[in-house]
Amino acid sequence: MRSKHIYLIKHGETEENARGIHQGQAVGGTLSKRGRDDIRTVGAALAAAGVVADQMLVSPMSRCRESAALLTAVLAPTAARVDSRLAAKNSGHLAGQPRGLAAEEAACRGVPIHQLRTPGGESSEDVQARYGSLWEEICAGPHRTTILVGHGGGIACLLLRLTQHGFERYLEYVPGSGCVTWVELAENAPRIRLTNAPPGELAWHLPTGSTR
Repeated sequence: MRSKHIYLIKHGETEENARGIHQGQAVGGTLSKRGRDDIRTVGAALAAAGVVADQMLVSPMSRCRESAALLTAVLAPTAARVDSRLAAKNSGHLAGQPRGLAAEEAACRGVPIHQLRTPGGESSEDVQARYGSLWEEICAGPHRTTILVGHGGGIACLLLRLTQHGFERYLEYVPGSGCVTWVELAENAPRIRLTNAPPGELAWHLPTGSTR
């Protein structure tokens, strides 16, 4: 059985990220210059390593679609589509607010922050469930190489699941602008080859000239 390869890419930094604003689903966001540069660096590194993507799945948020467009220009995946399971957390009234407000609200309610669910919104556990559902579908599917363009929170939730860690370690797995995680699947057993590598370091960690 040939191995499958899955690349988890966090969208580039947005103007809102730089201002410390929590975007969630309500604020689409526009990439900053740093964010665009980071994504271009990622695309160049993956292309130099010979990565050939059978499919690219993208969050519907504008910051991810903008990132995916920059990647597609270099990598030309065989197929690319939006998948709503990769969306940012629906944070309800916390979207567009300073990041610290979520922790304050969780403390006021007396619940762990990963279980905080605003009215009409969802918790980090909910996000983990839908990212996990997509992961299982990819593992069972026919594509050899998949690129996922998503959000820091969702990628962190998925990594907690893959490493079998609890949410107390969530912050350890939150990626920065354009960070890349590479997972290899052999006989359906995941092997994390690279975790949240920053764009500027990615080329050092990827073998060159191999097609996968």
